[in-house]
Amino acid sequence: MHEPDSHRRSSYDPRRIIGSILMVIAILTLLGTAAYSVHAGILRSAGNTAPKSASAGLTRPAQPPITCTTPQHSPGDINGSITSAGLKRTFLLHLAPSYGRQPQPLVINYHGYSITSATMAHYTDMGAEADKAGFILVFPQGVDSPPSWNAGIGAFGPTGDANDIQFTRDLISYLEKIYCVDAHRIYVAGYSLGAGMAYRVACTLSNQIAALATVAGAFYHAPGGCNPSRPIPVLEIHGQEDMLAPYNGNPPREMAAVSVFLNDWFTHDQCDTNTSKVIFHQGDVTGIEWPDCADGTIVEHYRISDGGHVWPGAIPKPSLGFTTHVINANVVIWNFFSQFKS
Repeated sequence: MHEPDSHRRSSYDPRRIIGSILMVIAILTLLGTAAYSVHAGILRSAGNTAPKSASAGLTRPAQPPITCTTPQHSPGDINGSITSAGLKRTFLLHLAPSYGRQPQPLVINYHGYSITSATMAHYTDMGAEADKAGFILVFPQGVDSPPSWNAGIGAFGPTGDANDIQFTRDLISYLEKIYCVDAHRIYVAGYSLGAGMAYRVACTLSNQIAALATVAGAFYHAPGGCNPSRPIPVLEIHGQEDMLAPYNGNPPREMAAVSVFLNDWFTHDQCDTNTSKVIFHQGDVTGIEWPDCADGTIVEHYRISDGGHVWPGAIPKPSLGFTTHVINANVVIWNFFSQFKS
């Protein structure tokens, strides 16, 4: 017997099927809403630490406020000039990318005999350290032919004819007016005869200079002697195989030995020479420090056993002797300078 047609239609009634589907959708919607509520509650109880977007939480470090009031300048190298003691004097200035917001330290780096400020900048590559540390770097240019500095008096008289102390004094004054310089953090450094010039500047302008650093220094007698008005922190870096500025001096040229230079500063800085300590010893380099000096100053000396008349860490110059890369003079000098203010 066949079932009635009406019963067959009711077994496949579309209305019942649609109703069932809607009921399933409603149940799934309720379950999803409940799950979301539980998840949101967990996040709230955890302090809502989940980022709202992929970029959330990626914030730039806060920039220091702008306090510089001097004219604006773009980072990079600038060739400048001033008039000092009746002469046009030139210099190469390097500004770090961070320049222009707040006053920055100033490092004055004197080139060696017969070379230029541009050569010195390229040879030492100190601009790279200035960029990292954030200081203003200037390479003054000596006069005479070949370029020299009036760093002192040797066996043949003054090492230069110009008034380089006045040039430095005028240069500092100019830079403080035109650039955003921290007047309490002005440092002098130099290489070879330029180191001798930096030494004389520290002796004479000690009221403005926060610290002194020399590399392969050629030290001559300063006219009138070295008479700083206060103790000055001093760093000396020298190779024991230096043929042009010998570690033990050059008596025929009246060039002082490193030991004489250091002893002078022990006296000026009133150091206790019995408290020296080795602060670095690796390969051919030994660093020694005399920490117990007046007014919190210190004296440091890096001795390079096989080093020539060179700037450690710089481009090798075989004609000047061996260049160590155990240390980088730029890094050592800045680490030293950064400890002190005038």
